[in-house]
Amino acid sequence: MQAEESVDRVRSIWEEVWNRGRLEAVDDILTDDYVGHIPAMPAPVRGRDGFKQLIAAYRTAYPDVNVTVEDMIVGRDRVVVRWTSHGTNTGEFMGMPATGRSVEVDGISIFRIRDARVAEEWEGFDTLAMMQQLGVVDELAA
Repeated sequence: MQAEESVDRVRSIWEEVWNRGRLEAVDDILTDDYVGHIPAMPAPVRGRDGFKQLIAAYRTAYPDVNVTVEDMIVGRDRVVVRWTSHGTNTGEFMGMPATGRSVEVDGISIFRIRDARVAEEWEGFDTLAMMQQLGVVDELAA
């Protein structure tokens, strides 16, 4: 897969799925056996349906979520993205009630591309800062 195609495929995750909530786009972006290593999740996210459930949960908790791609680096079968996410927590997420607070979170995701689709993802973001902004973790706990 050419570098431009990899960039377009990964950019679609952010623009179509995260920002627009178009869950049907996942079927064209991810492999059937996709595995997502997401720090906020207790186990890896598996398959297209697992990813759709993850996105639906985040978009329920943060309906105004908007992710900005800050940088993209492409190499062989990998695409690395540095991103910033903004959103207001107006819905429950993983058992936590809505706080009504806005958050800004920076993160980095590494995507492995196979057969012109995303097969695996490793994501890292500042979950402590997010919890502090939501007011569910005291800043002194850091």
